[in-house]
Amino acid sequence: MKVETHKVARLHAILWGIFSLGGMIAAFLLPVLIYMTAIAYPFSLWPFNGTKDPSFLITGHRLGALFIFITIAGSLFHGIFRFQSALTEVGLLKYRRALEAIGYFIIFAGIIVLAYYLATWYLNGTIS
Repeated sequence: MKVETHKVARLHAILWGIFSLGGMIAAFLLPVLIYMTAIAYPFSLWPFNGTKDPSFLITGHRLGALFIFITIAGSLFHGIFRFQSALTEVGLLKYRRALEAIGYFIIFAGIIVLAYYLATWYLNGTIS
């Protein structure tokens, strides 16, 4: 009797796990980021003297920079992964491999650009 072995898609499961983590990050942290930079600062709801750039509210220290990195990187991964999955559902299944490659390239490039941006802020002394 031949025993059937199933191919375990570990990478696929890991990517879907990161996708769901990115969704949680986007759902919980992105509204906080939007509130602090787009609502609290312009309407003077946050105690801030206004002598520096408004982005200093969050990027004034390393913990804020980590908050921005996690929020944007998680949201980027979730959004691109969701968009790529939606495109394959609407009839572009034959281009699935190309869409995945483009999506992962956008995620990778976006995270690298974000890390570079935050690193230059840290090296210039904006983040202390």
